[in-house]
Amino acid sequence: MQGLLPALPVRPAKKLRWTGRATDLVELLYALDTYGCINDGEIGIEELADAFSEILGIEIKNCYNVYMNMKHRKDDSRTYFLDDLREKMNKRMVESDLKGGKYKKR
Repeated sequence: MQGLLPALPVRPAKKLRWTGRATDLVELLYALDTYGCINDGEIGIEELADAFSEILGIEIKNCYNVYMNMKHRKDDSRTYFLDDLREKMNKRMVESDLKGGKYKKR
């Protein structure tokens, strides 16, 4: 199959940077690791953190310590960031439905 399709010009990737809290990113990384949706789960958390650090321009230090601190959270749910993501994503879908399936692009 390779060579049968014309080569497409590659645009340089727009520089991405993480603008949230580092703790939130670690929570997301552990969720992705737990779900096993990257490399069929055959990647360690440190390797995953290194990859995301490079992509998002943030140094992620002491993932395990951050995870241990998350485990000590006292609320009913200890996944603050994931809970907020879920809530905002569902709200976005409801708003989109109310607007006939359209959502304001950024």
